[in-house]
Order: sequence, then C-alpha cells, then structure tokens
Amino acid sequence: MSWVMEAAALVAIVLSNGGDKPPDWPDFVGIVLLLFVNSAIGFYEERNAGNAVKALMDSLAPKAKVKRESHWSEIESANLVPGDMIAFKIGDIVPADCRLTEAINVSIDQAALTGESLPQAKKTGDQCFSYIFLFTLYFIIISLTFE
Repeated sequence: MSWVMEAAALVAIVLSNGGDKPPDWPDFVGIVLLLFVNSAIGFYEERNAGNAVKALMDSLAPKAKVKRESHWSEIESANLVPGDMIAFKIGDIVPADCRLTEAINVSIDQAALTGESLPQAKKTGDQCFSYIFLFTLYFIIISLTFE
C-alpha cells in the first residue's frame, strides 16, 4: 500500500507542473509526512508483536520441579539429567522421559503418543514419556532415565 502513496507523492511533484505551474509542495509534504507516520506506527506494532511472541514463548518453555542436592527447585526441562527426581501436580506436562518411583492415583493422557482416547492409569515402576499431559494425580515423584 505504501507504494501507492509514494506514487501519489511523485505525481504531486512531477505531473502537477503542467502549464507553468509550480510543483504541488503541500500535497507532496503531506503525503511524505503520512508515509513517515505510517512507517513509525508499523515499526511500533511489529516490535510489540515480536515482544508478545517472545513473552509467550518464554512462558511456554517447559519447566520441572526437580530435587537436587536434597532440595527442590524449578529448572527448565532442557537442563534435566538422568538421576534427577522430579515432581508433578495435576495439569502438568511430563518434561522428560522417565520412570515413576512413587505414584499414588496417577492417570496420564497419552492420546498424542498412543492414540488412546482415555487417560491411562500408572503405578510405581511404569514409564512416562515427555510432553504427555497429567490427567489426575495426588502424588508423584519420578526418576529420570534414558532407555
């Protein structure tokens, strides 16, 4: 759309000179001013959209509650290593492939992985796979393994 405005600015300068008339400077300046305002607004909106996407991506980065050196902390799931103990609550997404070491009344929705329509009950010793949704849960502690 801006090329139409640029063409209009050129027409105001070049083609308005017929019959010994001076260039139409007020129209030219007005059109160029509108182009600058449009560019500034476009830059501002693009920057805000980029910031919003970045904030959304940061908030969606998977995190895990992990027990290391006898205390619990929250870290990014990319920093998990074999042997870490992680804990979940209802609605969490499993941050890494793991094996349940303690589990009480755990159901996991594995539809994305297996196509099963109902959540699957899990017990101590069962494997869980990353990015699966925890459906119901009262208590769970998981040990990470890579198999």
